[in-house]
Amino acid sequence: MHKLTSGAVAAVVSIGLLTGCSSGAEKGSDAAEESPAPASAKAANESEKSKGKAGTSGKKAEWKDGGRIGDAGAVCEFPVSFEVAKAWKPKGLDAEGAKFLSKWLGHPSFKGACEIDAKPAGMIGYIRVWTSERTDMSPRQALESFVAEEKHVTGKEFSDTKAGDLPAAEVVYEQKSPLLDESKREQAFAVTTPKGVTVVHLGGLDNSEHKEMLPAYELAKKTTKLP
Repeated sequence: MHKLTSGAVAAVVSIGLLTGCSSGAEKGSDAAEESPAPASAKAANESEKSKGKAGTSGKKAEWKDGGRIGDAGAVCEFPVSFEVAKAWKPKGLDAEGAKFLSKWLGHPSFKGACEIDAKPAGMIGYIRVWTSERTDMSPRQALESFVAEEKHVTGKEFSDTKAGDLPAAEVVYEQKSPLLDESKREQAFAVTTPKGVTVVHLGGLDNSEHKEMLPAYELAKKTTKLP
């Protein structure tokens, strides 16, 4: 079904994996710095108990399949919220992960806020959430800026739409795949809120994967609302 070069799937998967590398390294470093060196095992035990109690405040909610993201305390936080299709797995990005994603995928005007992985649902691709703090852009302007930063784009089609009950814009375009000798379909919608712009983008390995993943994207758009 896919005209893949050797290791192409691994290259696609690595985008999601690499965004988590910096986060894992930071956590490891933090753990090392916070690890106590008490004079006795009892002191160590008490220190760990106190640290555990202190760490419960402000902790993000544990992900439950088919849940909602975007709200404060959710796995991913951004200016709107929406439902995630069953078996898809969202992952929030720390500052380093967001910076890496913006650089890797060439979107300096936007910040990566969340990656929702389709692999647990048996597909190859992501729904990615991008944000900007700018409140002076319309949804259409936000998408025009977003697509302008994409490479090898053809056949752009913009339209006004609704994301839930919110005014939104949507774009469908073709992009030459860096892994396949063919163009593939890409799609995104955007909303503007008092807290900034949110762009929700669907990207798959090829047109077949895009079609299979489209219901999850449509669910996100249909259930979008302000937190």
